[in-house]
Amino acid sequence: MMPDFSPKMLRGFVHARISMAGYRTVFPDERKSTKRGELSFDDACAAERARLIKRAGITEEQLDLVLSGRGIETSARVRLWKALDADPARFGIVLTGTSGQEVAR
Repeated sequence: MMPDFSPKMLRGFVHARISMAGYRTVFPDERKSTKRGELSFDDACAAERARLIKRAGITEEQLDLVLSGRGIETSARVRLWKALDADPARFGIVLTGTSGQEVAR
């Protein structure tokens, strides 16, 4: 089975990461300290979105394209996958174009 690094899968991962940041704020882990300032769901989602943009070194427009399920340039896709802790090269995959992938030989 070959891992899927398509724009549709990237959209799902990014959306899940942003949403989970909001849910972790609304429903904090009881074992962790709650001394940090409380954020609203929307503020936590916005903070995670900004964190992903900074960590991946992409623009807001590129992230908007990803969240709409459209492809972005190859280098930005690779950086965003790495920011999500899923490096395509680790699976022997080389990303091509705005939506393609192939097995590295």
